[in-house]
Amino acid sequence: MSNLSIISRFKRLINAFLLFAILATILSLVGSLLVNIWYTDKTQIKHNQQNISVNYSYIVDQNASMPIDYVVASPKLFQPSAPNNIPYELGNNAYWVKVEITNNTQLPQALVVHADNPMITKFDAYALQGNTISTPVIHQPNTVKQKAFPHISIDVDANKTQTILLHLKSDGPPNIPLNVYKADAFDERVQVSLGIFGSFVGVIMLMSIYNLVLYSAIKDKVYLVYIGYLLSAFFVLATINGFGYYIFSARLQIWLNQHTLLFHYALVTFLVTFALLFLRYHVTRGTLYKVGKTLCIGLIGLYFISVNFSHAVQATLFFSLQPIIYIYCIYLVFTRIKKDYSWAKFYFISWVPLLIGAAVQPLMLLNILDYSFFSRNAFLLGVMIELGFMALALAERMRRNEQDQLHHLCYHSQTGLPRQLNLENTIKNLTTSITEKQDLIIIVLKPEHIEKIKHYIDDEHLLQLFKDINNNLSALFKHNDAVVPLTFNDEKLCYINGKCLGCMVDLSKLSIPINTFIQSVQQVITETYNIKGLTLSLSGVMGISHYPNHGITSRDLVKHALVAIHEAENTPEKWAVYRTDTTDKSTFLLELAADIQYALEHNVFEMYHQPQIDLKTRKVCGSECLIRWNHPTKGFISPTVFIPVAEDMGLINQITLWVIKQSLFQHATIIEDKQYNHMVSINISGIDVISKNFYEQVVQMVNDSNVPPEKIIFEITESANIAKNEHAVVVIEKLSDFGITVSIDDFGTGYSSLANLDELPFQELKIDKQFVENVHQENKRKVITETTVKMAKGVGLEVVAEGITSERDEETLAQYGCDIGQGYYYSEAMPIHEYLEWLSVQKNGKTPDNFYGEFIPASKS
Repeated sequence: MSNLSIISRFKRLINAFLLFAILATILSLVGSLLVNIWYTDKTQIKHNQQNISVNYSYIVDQNASMPIDYVVASPKLFQPSAPNNIPYELGNNAYWVKVEITNNTQLPQALVVHADNPMITKFDAYALQGNTISTPVIHQPNTVKQKAFPHISIDVDANKTQTILLHLKSDGPPNIPLNVYKADAFDERVQVSLGIFGSFVGVIMLMSIYNLVLYSAIKDKVYLVYIGYLLSAFFVLATINGFGYYIFSARLQIWLNQHTLLFHYALVTFLVTFALLFLRYHVTRGTLYKVGKTLCIGLIGLYFISVNFSHAVQATLFFSLQPIIYIYCIYLVFTRIKKDYSWAKFYFISWVPLLIGAAVQPLMLLNILDYSFFSRNAFLLGVMIELGFMALALAERMRRNEQDQLHHLCYHSQTGLPRQLNLENTIKNLTTSITEKQDLIIIVLKPEHIEKIKHYIDDEHLLQLFKDINNNLSALFKHNDAVVPLTFNDEKLCYINGKCLGCMVDLSKLSIPINTFIQSVQQVITETYNIKGLTLSLSGVMGISHYPNHGITSRDLVKHALVAIHEAENTPEKWAVYRTDTTDKSTFLLELAADIQYALEHNVFEMYHQPQIDLKTRKVCGSECLIRWNHPTKGFISPTVFIPVAEDMGLINQITLWVIKQSLFQHATIIEDKQYNHMVSINISGIDVISKNFYEQVVQMVNDSNVPPEKIIFEITESANIAKNEHAVVVIEKLSDFGITVSIDDFGTGYSSLANLDELPFQELKIDKQFVENVHQENKRKVITETTVKMAKGVGLEVVAEGITSERDEETLAQYGCDIGQGYYYSEAMPIHEYLEWLSVQKNGKTPDNFYGEFIPASKS
């Protein structure tokens, strides 16, 4: 077992343990809360109860300005009321509340009057005897219990009535619920409440650790945001429920109480941020994500703006915005659930208790809903239940993330097809436990001519072709046990190198000859080879490697099957088995690719110039730059050998850019040597034109060289491949507008055709040497060449003929109207120093002086 697997399992065990601990703690805490609700309802002394009765009356003290003597002397100002009906409001008002407690029993009673608002700022109590104060101030011990649970203790004799006058004021939540308990029942309630608070703190700690573990495993910042939400919820409840007095110093807790709205703002900000990240809106960054981001920034700004307002205004502003925020978050959830409910179901459910608690408790604190132990602790209860579901939701998210990561590793993102990794794993697993009866081969298949065809279609159609082939072959293989499944879903094909499909076949289970099996596969590919509604009469090219003859590792077997494809392309059957004698050739090509890279980095390549002659004046008008490579150990290597290797290895663009740079540098030298009308022709391919930033790189090199763009010709090969490519056409037009002459190279061969003359902005046409050599002797070549020249001149193109080997060829081409000649008749290609010397002496019977010709490119239309 690998270390990575051990670590992964260890993390899963930790996650499972923490998840179990969190859920167990939450269940016990919720149970305790429900028991406490029942117990509180049972032990609280209600209004006009038979044994002990309590009556309440109140005066609203506007702006807290009434002196106590006035209040005591004005009993008619008191309005009888149930404790839940006292009209507490946000603002600067204070309240005088008269509590009359009658003990109808034969025993004295020790009672407690509890003001259930730990953020209360004034809680003065007086004992009244008629309309006079019998006790100036009832003593209240300055203890943590008194601060967290504001209360006074009184003794009421048997069959007596005790009247208490309370002066109350809160700078926080306005509601100050008053309850009367027997002393022992109140103490038990405090103990239960502290147990609930302790459990809540424990859950917050466990959830924070749990999210840190998840973050360390996945590195997803959503878990850090949730920790921020947990801490905000903790501080909100520490202030409004008062248990912060048991954790922090009195001074710090008072500061927290004064800034409780800061934590309310932080809570909803983290809640919105978490919703955006958890539901993955940040991936698409659409309108909802931008709205949420703006909302979070607005909440932060609003808090700092509102700190200068009164507490009443701050609270009104926040609780007015809170419903809007929750509605937005609910919309986020419903929008995502419409697409995929399964992975967000626990998160969706978690919102139900949270919204109920977040709505009920603030309404109670604002004295809109009646007080009860449930409404008093609704937010705590809602958060606890929400945390339980969120623990499950986060665990589900982690599981889905692992699945997504595994799916990304095993499946191609754009096609959804299994990746090569599946084939390699299957090879590894089977080859380690192979039996004598098994006879395994690897088949890699490629749609015929796919490299050429992909130039004519976009990525969407290319990927669709592979998906169609995969689907049809999968149907063919479905009931064929000889084709080995590669995935848990019994998929039998995988996507290789962006242009191939691969499979594994057990020949011992194959009921038909292998060539018949391959022909059936090729027939399916032929029937499926349809692009943009066009059915192509093409098949599949297939390479085969055998275990263990062609390798014992998955890497070697797949590599050798790919090598066999190259051999298969040259056979009429279009399939081939890997031959070991191709290894030397493959090794040579790989070494050659490495040498190409080295040659580029160390300027080992050389530029040669083959002169071009103006056939009207018989004077030099330019040269074509040709790359040459004299390898230090292998000697001269032809471009026909190393250029295809460079294309396969992705080095062709680097070579082209090197050629352009060196050609411009040498052309600058030619211009400095007073050859002012000299042009330079540089070969580029269709691959170069469609490469990223090619135009910008060319412009930069031209500007750096100080060579006028009008003195540069780009000869483009593979023009048919780029004629249908919109990006390539745009690049060619931009090059032409920049001043560079664009030439269609090797006209009449390969990819060059008449259609491209109209589709691309060419200004020059170059006739291939196979039609030029000995043109004066062969009638077919005469007809083709003359027709081509007339056609090109008719559409306003300059015509260049390469491959002139004699004076009679030169004369024939001049008679046809050809503009430029090039070939061994004038000179072979030469390095720059020899070319400069050749220019100075002018060979082939040309006059050595005044040989500077004129070359005027065709008008750029």
